[in-house]
Amino acid sequence: MVQIRQLIHITGIVQGVGFRPFIYKLAKQYQLSGYVLNNGDGVSIEVEGEERQVTAFYNDITLQAPPLSRIDSITAQAIAVVDALTFISDNVSPEHTPKFIITESDSSQSATVCVSPDQGICPACLDDINDPTNRHYRYPFTNCTHCGPRYTLIKQLPYDRKQTSMAAFAMCPDCEAAYTNPEDRRYHAQPVSCPKCGPWVSFYDLACKAEQPEPIADHYAAIEATAAALNAGKIIAVKGLGGFHLMCDATNQQVVAQLRLRKQRQRKPLAVMMKDTHQAQCYIEGSQQEWALLGSQQRPITLFRKKASCSGYVSGEDLTITARTRADIADNVAPNIPYLGVMLPYTPLHYLLFDLVDVPLVATSANISGFPIIANSDDIFRQLGHVVDSVLDHNREIVHCCDDSLVQVAGGRRQTLRLARGYAPYTFSLPHKLTHPVLAVGGQQKVTFGLGFAGQGIISPHVGDMFGLDMQQHYQQMLNGFTHIYHVKPQTIVCDKHPNYMTTEWAQDYVKGDVQDNAQGYVQKNGQEAAQENSPDSSYANNHDTSYEKPIQLLQLQHHHAHIVAVMAEHQLRETVLGFAFDGTGLGDDHQIWGGEVLLADHQTAKRLYHLKPFRLIGGERAIKEPARILLGLLLEYYSFEQIKAFQLDAFTCMPNSKLDNLYRLWLTEQSSPYTTSMGRLVDAFASLLGLVERVDYEGECGMRLEALAIQAEANEAVEPLPIPMFFVENDVIDPQPLLASVIDNLITSATQSDSSNFMAQRDLAVKLDAANQFFTALVEMIYTISAKHPEYPVVVSGGVFQNRVLMDRLDARFTSEDRSFLTSEIIPLNDGGIAMGQLWHGLWQ
Repeated sequence: MVQIRQLIHITGIVQGVGFRPFIYKLAKQYQLSGYVLNNGDGVSIEVEGEERQVTAFYNDITLQAPPLSRIDSITAQAIAVVDALTFISDNVSPEHTPKFIITESDSSQSATVCVSPDQGICPACLDDINDPTNRHYRYPFTNCTHCGPRYTLIKQLPYDRKQTSMAAFAMCPDCEAAYTNPEDRRYHAQPVSCPKCGPWVSFYDLACKAEQPEPIADHYAAIEATAAALNAGKIIAVKGLGGFHLMCDATNQQVVAQLRLRKQRQRKPLAVMMKDTHQAQCYIEGSQQEWALLGSQQRPITLFRKKASCSGYVSGEDLTITARTRADIADNVAPNIPYLGVMLPYTPLHYLLFDLVDVPLVATSANISGFPIIANSDDIFRQLGHVVDSVLDHNREIVHCCDDSLVQVAGGRRQTLRLARGYAPYTFSLPHKLTHPVLAVGGQQKVTFGLGFAGQGIISPHVGDMFGLDMQQHYQQMLNGFTHIYHVKPQTIVCDKHPNYMTTEWAQDYVKGDVQDNAQGYVQKNGQEAAQENSPDSSYANNHDTSYEKPIQLLQLQHHHAHIVAVMAEHQLRETVLGFAFDGTGLGDDHQIWGGEVLLADHQTAKRLYHLKPFRLIGGERAIKEPARILLGLLLEYYSFEQIKAFQLDAFTCMPNSKLDNLYRLWLTEQSSPYTTSMGRLVDAFASLLGLVERVDYEGECGMRLEALAIQAEANEAVEPLPIPMFFVENDVIDPQPLLASVIDNLITSATQSDSSNFMAQRDLAVKLDAANQFFTALVEMIYTISAKHPEYPVVVSGGVFQNRVLMDRLDARFTSEDRSFLTSEIIPLNDGGIAMGQLWHGLWQ
């Protein structure tokens, strides 16, 4: 019998997910001695025993790893056998049995281990909060190593309680016993607590209008008060894992209207939290893939098709319809679009609320438009006191804000529209180890940032749009938090080429030394506690040079090239691809506004092969809010101003002649009317042409309204599709003129025929349905036609335009019919939330 000893090292998501107790139980199963510990790099194990048993132990690590873990690398090194009596020292038993122990974490080295995203409650903890005999009964912070908060609590690695916001709560004897017992599923679950020793919730009624309200109920009574207020048609701010939600009855038209009025959000769709899948099936319909996403432990907001009728209540595994009837979701929750964003409860608090509330709840992020999500009650009182009627707060600090993730299924694939809770921080292994850290700062909208160091890459959760000082400070705080957690100072910075992006300006200032050291910035932003952690006695100061180091280099990557490289990064590609980058805006290499680009690209360089025919954005950025300006600029490329007025299009009928004349003069003088090749703006123009949107309320509204018409056309068997005109593709220009002319001719013909008003309305709708249908089919055919001209290259599609489900479904069907495939993102957002990934992948190879 050969006795061996191995040093095993594991990297990936291996802290805060029950990995050490898993190793402990596995070692006991194979009667091995040794130890396991967390350190800044991951998990280290020394294990000794019979060779056959050690080999089986090593193999089972990857085969049986905990469900929330992710192993990026596992290595084993033979080391000298330790005498059993020497190793176990004072712990030796009379029988000299092998001893395997879990030792204290080692925080003496730099951190490269992955921080786990927050996860929804697991079934075992859900059972605990529903069991009157369990000490966690009705406790809204119940968790274990298989679920609960991670990223939103952590201040520094390794992931130990003393380095989280739970350090403020001393464990009671029962919790400490569970925390220190490797056989318990709460072993070293850092947020472990119970009603005796943990955080609690408090309910505030803002009717008193006090500057600093006092709680009127605590603990479970606060949850009961919240439920009563929701049932009474009130708007409540509810603190969750990564920030506050604004919640109200989603079936109450009046309270939803009140929420929109108070928050000044006219039509932007609101997310809805459903009690369970049985309730959700009353209101939405979807594929098995969509239902799996909704019910996954990540608990993202998932976009579903609305049901035509919401009557009936589905219950039980047999999905039989009972006689129970549910009220419809209010029309103003997600007006004028066929989709509803739905999520299921993901914290114990949510489940306890739904025990007392029997209707779906609006659950939208608590923030002022253009500001970060709010994470503490003082800011709720100050910023949203006029919006909410009451507040359900808790006293566990949210260290890092984190919004809800948003996903959909399009073209048979998962699409991540917002990378956040459950999925982010998103970590992945790099193809090679870096000699110095790389920071990708992202774009201007839907910003994320990326870090690459040692052998791993990290994409941050969604930050937001960088249009105000508050968002810029929020960005800096999140970035400081990451560099503090991982003890890194970026030395290569990758940014966009747009000189006016806040992130570009930040990167340039950093290179010049105008941005202070990130660790020091974190001290200033996070106060005395962070200052103590960065004191000369801390592990950070002892193991790192805290003097400022200028970055080695600044790299700039063109916006649409970054979109394509982001998809390549997700698929670990470095070869040349044919990339379609269709979005709303981005500065091109010729200093025009791009957005309809076909690139021959790899991870370093790109050549522009084709682009949409340029047209003017009359009034510049104002055109984005008023799509009639975009339409006029497009039409003036093909028609005279007199012809356009003679068309009498819906987009211009409500516009005063004086304004239309002024817009034409702007176009003639070229003042504030830059050229664009944006496919996203072309979508806006067609939505305006069909009279769908007069003024844009939220980004992507025009595309969603056009998509809704196309879906209606698919379902309307009475509609006879017209011959589909194609885009012209000549030389390097993609020209929509044939499609535009066809749609205008049909709109004019419909308007001039003299019939009854009812029949005219039906015919007008039919023409618009056909137009939307034609638009997406023609777009797909254009993409496939260009792809067919370059069969030697893999096809990549990226950019916000490809978030359109009709487009992606048809594109997938078209390519599948010709036995060709295309690549797109599933984990990283296709929109500008993926720009940082493209920048990071580009920076890795410099």
